Amino acid sequence: MIPQAIKEEISSLSKPGASFKPHKYIALLVAIKIYKNDKEKTRRIYFNDEFKNKFFEYFSKYSSEDDRNRPYTPFFHLRSTSFWHLIALPGKANELLSLTSIGGPSQLSEIVSYAELDSNFCKLIDEDIDCKYIEKLIIDLLNEGRKYNIQNSKPLNQAKQDIFERLSFPKENLNLSNRFISYLNSMNCNDAASENALAESQACDPLFSFIHIEHPMVDIVRNFLTQQRKTHVVLTGHAGDGKSTIALDIFKQLNKLPSDRALTVPLKPRENITLSHDKTISIIKDLSEWSDDEKQKLLTEILEGNNNFLLVSNTGTLLNLFSNYGYETLKFSKAETEPLLLEAIDSEKPFNLEYGGNQFSVINLALQDNLFIAKKIFMRMLESGSWTECESKLCHHQCPIYRNIYLINRYKTQITDRIFMAYRRMYEYGTRLTLRQLTAHLTYILTAGLDCKDIFKFSSRPDKPLMSEFMFYNRFFGDNGKSLDRSALQLKAIQKIRQQGFGELPCPTWERKLWLLTSAQSFKIGISFIEEEFDLVRNYGSGEWNIEDKGLSSDQARDQVRRMLYFLYDFPSQDDSFIHHFLGSPAIMKWWNWQKDNAVLSLAENGNYKQRIFQVLQEQFAGLRLPENTPNDRMLYITLSQHNHEVRQSAQVVLAQIDFESEFSLVLFEQINSLGDKRRDIYLKGNGRLQAISIPLTLPFLDYVLMRQRGEAGEVLRAAYAARLEQLKSQLLKLGNRKNNDDVLLVRLGTNNTFKRQIYCVRNNRLEVA
Repeated sequence: MIPQAIKEEISSLSKPGASFKPHKYIALLVAIKIYKNDKEKTRRIYFNDEFKNKFFEYFSKYSSEDDRNRPYTPFFHLRSTSFWHLIALPGKANELLSLTSIGGPSQLSEIVSYAELDSNFCKLIDEDIDCKYIEKLIIDLLNEGRKYNIQNSKPLNQAKQDIFERLSFPKENLNLSNRFISYLNSMNCNDAASENALAESQACDPLFSFIHIEHPMVDIVRNFLTQQRKTHVVLTGHAGDGKSTIALDIFKQLNKLPSDRALTVPLKPRENITLSHDKTISIIKDLSEWSDDEKQKLLTEILEGNNNFLLVSNTGTLLNLFSNYGYETLKFSKAETEPLLLEAIDSEKPFNLEYGGNQFSVINLALQDNLFIAKKIFMRMLESGSWTECESKLCHHQCPIYRNIYLINRYKTQITDRIFMAYRRMYEYGTRLTLRQLTAHLTYILTAGLDCKDIFKFSSRPDKPLMSEFMFYNRFFGDNGKSLDRSALQLKAIQKIRQQGFGELPCPTWERKLWLLTSAQSFKIGISFIEEEFDLVRNYGSGEWNIEDKGLSSDQARDQVRRMLYFLYDFPSQDDSFIHHFLGSPAIMKWWNWQKDNAVLSLAENGNYKQRIFQVLQEQFAGLRLPENTPNDRMLYITLSQHNHEVRQSAQVVLAQIDFESEFSLVLFEQINSLGDKRRDIYLKGNGRLQAISIPLTLPFLDYVLMRQRGEAGEVLRAAYAARLEQLKSQLLKLGNRKNNDDVLLVRLGTNNTFKRQIYCVRNNRLEVA
């Protein structure tokens, strides 16, 4: 006999009428089925695939169109009944008690071990008659609720749909903000609180130590300055390259101050530090802050005094000072001084400049590859102990900032690689961002420019924004997945990223997997934390649901799916097509893998690239286009051509010919820059008589080679590489000239796209053709 209290409790699992929700009834029905099939009768119900699959089976039958398939919600909320007990994972009992709602399946799995059915309830289920009564009661309630929804539902185009997760924030946590979040926002200048964007303010902020990474150039500069002989260092570059931060670290080291200790006041325009052996080092924080007369007097002191100086200056100020002083005071001609200064500034390594009888080591930070340092700074942001403050608050489950931190930390290697792969693609194509610009962008993608009060304000609005609007995979592009964040446009990184067209080039094989329903149903992103959200957005973007959610259009959903896939999906090693389509760089994954330790250029890669490079060189040197799958030819011809692709030049005079197969090799060459970072590039190296030739084939050139291979004729050779190949052509003409200058070699391009050779020569007053 079923107690009346149990009947009433089951009947009250959801309000009748318009507020009816089937989720708890379905979850209870699933739990009964699982218990009955359990031979050991453990009373334990796990939130596993069995539970979710059975839930979906009943959900498809009894839910209405505006219900969302979220099995984790009733699994958690059934704990309010007398027959459902949640058992926490070890150490999570207090956290479970403090929860009033559940943010998603990942949060449930991190806190709850399983649900346990009450023993008295199980005794009722063990009785066949009582079990059938309970099952019938549940099904009758489900049918009644579904019938009401069908009869009272509005037309589909009038129904207010809300299928995606929206922002929520507990009111009681309003005054519990995290200062580290405000500190990060002060660096991205997304609002008026942008004071920490400058190194002068960073020096006095104790939170600076949370993200500070010592620049590799610090040791190099310190070693120069502390030599016994008189030596000066000039740090130049763009604003935001880290010049002032290096000067700050030098100041702390020379004064034996802890690197993580904030200064009480910023550095003065000039700081003098006397070392133990009575040697004085002077640090000039920013030469551009000095007047013209002060700069002239300072340079006189540098040249005539005994101190070693560290000068921090932008390139314009540096050039003007040294050039004018040399002309007016040292009586140097500008034609003599300026080329030397430009050579020093254009050097990627520290340049030893002799000027006015003094030695200056000129270091241009604008020419350094700073992505390695930026990545270390980003890691410091993610690993900051300040995030433990958020973990202790109830609001962290609904906080988009903490969700970004949690998600990136959980899949740190993969996500950071994808972020910096996009930066790398930009860098290799000539878009260099300063450390300040990179740091500003990285802080923005974590916080979206919000702090705790902003999130509370958004969540209090009637039209709450979607949670996805603040996720890093959207904010990386400076938008919320729907519209541009105008305030973020002031970030240089956002401006440059939006010019790249990332994600605009579709990848046919992956588009099929994502949007064809037969394939899409089995496709999973592989991250339980956002699996449900990904499925919702993908189903919405595929057109499976013929509804219009007021938060997102179907084309915006498709763009968001591609972004999520790029940042979050672990692609098979043999299929990187989506990544290089997304970034618009066919060779990016090859280049990225070559940067790993013990990387080698495989025989297959060597042969493929060498053949493709040969074709590009032949086209460049002969001024014609060769179709794909042209029969292999060992000989590379440099001809007397018009370099006009619109005119077919069937016969051309050969100026030089090179056996490309034997006289050129491809090698993967490793270089270490002045910061100690390694990079590997393919080099085209000459053999034998051509051994003086060595040309780096960087990412843009390799991309061009692969694009030509795929018939993308719209792609043109970049001007810088065209000029470099013309220089190679000149070298080959000098080193590879034909020995018999009396002969004339003609080549004709046959109908089968191979070259036919003809030699014309005069022998004994007779013209011979061979």
